[in-house]
Amino acid sequence: MTLRVDRPLSGCVALVTGAARRTGRSIALALAEAGADIAVHYYRSEEEALQLVEEISRGGQRAQAIGVDLNDADATAKAFAKVASELGGLDILVNNASGIIWKSLSQMSIAEWHQGVSETLHITYHACQAALPFLRQSGQGRIINLIDVDADAIVAVPKLTPYKIGKTGVLMLTQTLAVSEAPFGITVNGLSPGTLNNSERKPSLDQIPAGRYGTPEEVARAAVFLAHPDSSYITGSNLKISGGYLI
Repeated sequence: MTLRVDRPLSGCVALVTGAARRTGRSIALALAEAGADIAVHYYRSEEEALQLVEEISRGGQRAQAIGVDLNDADATAKAFAKVASELGGLDILVNNASGIIWKSLSQMSIAEWHQGVSETLHITYHACQAALPFLRQSGQGRIINLIDVDADAIVAVPKLTPYKIGKTGVLMLTQTLAVSEAPFGITVNGLSPGTLNNSERKPSLDQIPAGRYGTPEEVARAAVFLAHPDSSYITGSNLKISGGYLI
């Protein structure tokens, strides 16, 4: 079977967390181009979120901004329910939102430790839990979690320990939900980017076999692929978009 390419997500509603900027923005635009209506989640970047909503709307898709702190599970559940009510359901959840703290353990406060784990693992769990009732109703729900290229490697990361623990936890959460939600027609997969051209810190290019940094658009195209109706037998996978880095 060949993948349908003419707006394959028409009739679908997608919610992208952390969609106002950077890679999340590219994912939201790509899903909209593929025909989905978009809920643009933001926490602090309201202006950018509203600009993205306007851009998606000009392209012919419905879009709305949703501002909520994903650390608050109850508020997240209420916000997602509002999106599903106003847009007519929820078919695709992309967990892109994440935080990162560059500090060694000896310099990190207890509060920063908890923040680092919460802004990777806990917010992803809260979003999944809030979305699952609506994804089950869809019958063809998709969860796509942004993870990290070395989340499956049990190695020391001295200056990113909470982030590393959180992202490895997201990988386990992804695989667990893939099993538990399969009977409901929901697929759950991970996208693990390597270094992108918008990454905060970059290794030298001689460490990347492809000899270049990736782009947010390449990650976005992978998200569309996993969201596609014809990708319904792909679940529990972790697709690395890294140019060969750290594999």
